[in-house]
Amino acid sequence: MDSDDGSHHTNSSSVSRGKGRSDFPTSSLLHHNGPIAHAATISQQSLLNADIRDQYHHEAGSISIALTPAHSFSKNTSNNESARSSNESQEAIVLGTEYIDEPGGDQDGTSSNSSDENEITSHQRQMGLIREQHHYRRKPPGQIIKELTIEVMPALLVSVAGSVLAGYILGQIQDSRAFEAIPALFIMVAVLMNLKSNIELNMSTRLSTLANLGVLDNRFEGISAMRSNMELLLLQSTVVGLSVGLISALLSLASSSSSSEDSSSIHKDHGFMDFLKETNVLLAAGLGCSVIGCAVIGVLICGTVATSNALGIDPDNIGTPIASSLGDMTTLLILGAITSMLVAQQANLLWWPLLITVAFLALGFLLVRIVQANEQMAHHITEGWGPLLFAAVTSSIAGLIVERCADRFPGMPALVPVVNGIGGNIGTVFASRLSTSLHRRHSHPAEHNLAMLILLLINIPIQLGFLAMHRFFDPSLVVNFWFIFLYTAATIAHGAALLGIARLACNYLWKHGYDPDDYVNPFITGIGDMLGTILLSLVFIAIP
Repeated sequence: MDSDDGSHHTNSSSVSRGKGRSDFPTSSLLHHNGPIAHAATISQQSLLNADIRDQYHHEAGSISIALTPAHSFSKNTSNNESARSSNESQEAIVLGTEYIDEPGGDQDGTSSNSSDENEITSHQRQMGLIREQHHYRRKPPGQIIKELTIEVMPALLVSVAGSVLAGYILGQIQDSRAFEAIPALFIMVAVLMNLKSNIELNMSTRLSTLANLGVLDNRFEGISAMRSNMELLLLQSTVVGLSVGLISALLSLASSSSSSEDSSSIHKDHGFMDFLKETNVLLAAGLGCSVIGCAVIGVLICGTVATSNALGIDPDNIGTPIASSLGDMTTLLILGAITSMLVAQQANLLWWPLLITVAFLALGFLLVRIVQANEQMAHHITEGWGPLLFAAVTSSIAGLIVERCADRFPGMPALVPVVNGIGGNIGTVFASRLSTSLHRRHSHPAEHNLAMLILLLINIPIQLGFLAMHRFFDPSLVVNFWFIFLYTAATIAHGAALLGIARLACNYLWKHGYDPDDYVNPFITGIGDMLGTILLSLVFIAIP
């Protein structure tokens, strides 16, 4: 429903349980215990009273929150379902706010001119609850432009600096003794960075959504949300570290069987014990780097989202760029430290890594129990792994393209991380903003169109600035008018494609009952890496 003056639009956010949708990671809104135990139970009869509805819906500046069972929207609701809906309405409690049952309300929560989002917002979950925030004030275009320019551009500059530093760190650790002794670490780096970065991005978008829904405004709810997301992130990092270690070991075994022996490698005799030692190191390095790195970045994400929310900055605009850039640096630093420490213990190369692996696996089993016990987060355990696998495969393909082009175009490898990184960041920023609007259940296509345009325009000066800086430090790179023109066209096409993919993917996932916060980021980064690498290679091919 719209407000009286027509300037406000209904919006709501899904807090449903079950497949996909983002949930409040606490139970204090749904049960009468905890810090809101003193709130009075509100009967369904009084909530449905027309006078009370008018009082809450038309009071100036007020916000009414409807907590409605999703199945009440169904035309064929059974008597049992109606009774359960009545009981839920009678037992609903919230601090300082009343929950009201609106079976006949506007399902979409959108204005009549919302063309491409009406179909999405009309989709209702068969399980769980829907939390609606009324009287959402649409932002004027000037405010959107100002927010994106002031907030997103500095975050993207930080991400560029992070990508450059990550490349420098990678160059340093690749010459270390550990990488010389265990060549499989080269295989591990790319896959580990991709998977770890994506689960961190997912956490950032989830917390940003909760912040924009007002969950972090309450200290108890905010701390509980951050703790629950940290537990999930550490559990996912355990799975990622173990998987990457096993994949790296198997690929190393397959490659060593068809290649010549390397005297500097631990498995120079290709014996079982040598393979076992290397596998132990890879598992310990993968688990240690993934879990410790995610713990560090997870705390950083929590601090970034909480601080930006307190300062009135939209976390959607800065969370993902900072998480991705600092996440890569942290991954490489921790990986270099762990592998150097393990390889230095040549006499105990079997037992020390094994002990570390067992310790992190025990932590993983403990985290499984903890996350499963949290009914608001348990469903996340099995969700989002398909997109992560997709991102790992597409990023690996992009790596093969870079490897094939490196000899022919020596200047290309240095440009790939930044081109793909900036494009991926503007895509994830837009996806995070769109996911928040879907959870709020308000959607204004004009706002999204303007945000896409501003993000695309922000991308251009940052890309050209990096190109100029790179040309200054690497005079061998030939930069003429045609190269600048084609490079700019490629980065614009790359950014526009990722923004379009983000919009289509978010809407499609939401329509089919999946939470974009858990699924969309890996698609954006995976496609972005492959598409950006292909476009950049075409630029170098087109320049004589």
